Amino acid sequence: MVREIYALGALLLGMSALLVGNGLFGTLTALRMSLEQFDPTVIGVVVSCHSLGFVLGCVYGQRVIAGVGAIRCFTAFAALMSVCALLMPLHIEPYSWIPLRLCFGFCSAMVFMVAESWLAGAVSPENKGRVFSIYMVINKGCFGLGQLMLQVADPAGERLFILLGVLFAICLVPIALARHEAPAGIGDERMSIRELYRSSPVGVMGATATGLANSAIIGLSPVFALKNGLDVAEVSTFMIIFMTGSLSLQIPIGRLSDRFDRRGVLSAVALSAATICFAIALLSAFGIWLLYVLAFAIGGLSAVTYPIAMAHASDHARAQRVVAIMAGLLLAFGIGASASPFIASLAMKYFGPSGLYYYAGGVYLFMAGFTIFRMAKRAPVPDEDQSAFVPQPQTSQSSPIVTALDPRAVDADS
Repeated sequence: MVREIYALGALLLGMSALLVGNGLFGTLTALRMSLEQFDPTVIGVVVSCHSLGFVLGCVYGQRVIAGVGAIRCFTAFAALMSVCALLMPLHIEPYSWIPLRLCFGFCSAMVFMVAESWLAGAVSPENKGRVFSIYMVINKGCFGLGQLMLQVADPAGERLFILLGVLFAICLVPIALARHEAPAGIGDERMSIRELYRSSPVGVMGATATGLANSAIIGLSPVFALKNGLDVAEVSTFMIIFMTGSLSLQIPIGRLSDRFDRRGVLSAVALSAATICFAIALLSAFGIWLLYVLAFAIGGLSAVTYPIAMAHASDHARAQRVVAIMAGLLLAFGIGASASPFIASLAMKYFGPSGLYYYAGGVYLFMAGFTIFRMAKRAPVPDEDQSAFVPQPQTSQSSPIVTALDPRAVDADS
């Protein structure tokens, strides 16, 4: 195990630079648009373009990789990410930032697919679960570190965009110098959304609703915080606390879903998340420390809805179809995430900054209501047929390829 991690050290280091850059990129661009007085709906469209580009990359990326080669793809698209980051401060207008964010989202999906396929192919089957856990911690930790990088320079200037260009350039070095090509065929399995819904309605709706809520929260919370009087350092702290919550609460809540009907746990989590969202919207003016506490809570609750939905969907599947189900749920999440920031930005335009959390709270209420409705229609999965809960990395920072590292996918191969 230690020997494998050591052998993958260069790859993990390169991916760490990529993940830090991705974490910084989303928050920095949202802040910069707010500082430049972009209309809220324009901010929503720009943020949505990232998710749309990412989904397109996940859907069509395998064809590109098969035609060009994994390492060349990684090198080309990481370079394009660096170019996008460096171009953005040169012309800060919606009509230039929209295609740049769309291109960046597509490129980041391609880069993640190559890196994660290499990671999955280089690890022995018996160690995939532990490497997956390490990757999850790196994923979330680096995303949080990206928020901290906001304090290195003024978001209103160009230095942070230059830093992004450097990070995306660094991330390609270890993989570009690799001696072996990434393995082919990982993540090729697919299942239509309709077929997946017939198998697990709660899984599909849970993943889609999570995309509708979480993408807006992650993408627009910096705008919400800035409009509520927080300075850049406090916005950075707000986002770090949010990510700390997402890393801290997955395992304890996930263990509860292993002991009880997952749908009951999911509905309780969704109701709690809705309550916290409404509390943030109503109480944001009552002090920054209360806002930090609520940020930790919503970070933890929002991060656990998707993996519970995934675990529930896996409970209803044959072992051989687990990878296809995970890829399908990630696509359902991406569909929700593509529309979410724009819809939330409309709420912010008409109801003020708190409209973001009114919108997210409404989505979580819908998730809870649908889940409770389905509990009355279908018996729970017997305990002996349940798969184990597995924490998931930040969904906007992983591709369907990462499912090959999931321990449940290992079980499917055995």
